[in-house]
Amino acid sequence: MFFVGKWCVFSIYLVCLVACRTSGHDAKSSKQVKSPLLVPWENGHGFTGQDTPEYPLHTAVLNGDEVAIAKYLASGMPIDANNQYGVTPLQVATALGKLGIVKLLLERGAGPNEVTHGKQTALHFSALNGYVSIAELLIDNGASINPLDLKNWTPLDYALLRGEGITFKNIDGRKAVAELLVNKGGRKGKEITSGHK
Repeated sequence: MFFVGKWCVFSIYLVCLVACRTSGHDAKSSKQVKSPLLVPWENGHGFTGQDTPEYPLHTAVLNGDEVAIAKYLASGMPIDANNQYGVTPLQVATALGKLGIVKLLLERGAGPNEVTHGKQTALHFSALNGYVSIAELLIDNGASINPLDLKNWTPLDYALLRGEGITFKNIDGRKAVAELLVNKGGRKGKEITSGHK
């Protein structure tokens, strides 16, 4: 279930990850560490995040530690390793707006079309957060323009997301991503699933 609350756009990402949770993973190492992605915190609305184990590569991405990222990749850790929510390091970097890390991971072979357990791609997260430079980079590196998530939403749907309780953070960035996607042939999920052009 994709939950939209009164929290910031990053909270939407976190809730989405929790909703798509499964117990499987495929990282080379089964060693997990605590991640700041879902550490306990309260956001003023009574919502408290939860601790979740992450793989070292995910944590290095969260911390913006390019040296550690290079070390883990050199040791053979899969660049597209999924955490327990199906999230890859590239998706983490994208959701956090870490352009340099996104570029590094793409240069090292990260797949821009990998999906979470909710079938979101990195382009979905860049659209949701209004990161136009990251969206351009993903598209230039082969990201599909119109992938459908489990709700049949495309990145364009995420860029245009509106509704009660949604925090309108980075509106200009989201508009820019929407324009970019439309110019590249982006469509809404309803158009694709109903067969309309």
